[in-house]
Amino acid sequence: MKFVQRYWGLILLALLLTMWWTWQVGPPVLYALSGLVIFWSLFTAPAWCGAENSKNSKERYCRNNSYGLMFGCHLRKHRWQKFKLLFYNRRWADFSRGLWASTPARLATVSGVIGTVSAVATGVRDFGPMVL
Repeated sequence: MKFVQRYWGLILLALLLTMWWTWQVGPPVLYALSGLVIFWSLFTAPAWCGAENSKNSKERYCRNNSYGLMFGCHLRKHRWQKFKLLFYNRRWADFSRGLWASTPARLATVSGVIGTVSAVATGVRDFGPMVL
């Protein structure tokens, strides 16, 4: 049961890919599943923190567990540090380094990308003929 609590986004991702394969559902279902997969990857997927530690620390980057790719670990400073990385162009490399730090982070990153592509493709499939 603990696996389902931590990795429910991967189960939804498999369901989303199955729904795309069969094409038996409408756009609201695809949008909902895509949104839930993106939410899981950004805010609840198990990952490492990856925020920069203080200069006195042995390791340069924090290896505490965090929830999602967007925020850091239990330390308030790390949560804000990771969030602020999104708004500074020179820091995107620091933020994206944590996206591939561990296997769960890789799964969350790939799931988020697939969820985003799915949402865009659903929009193109449904609204594309109207634009053309």
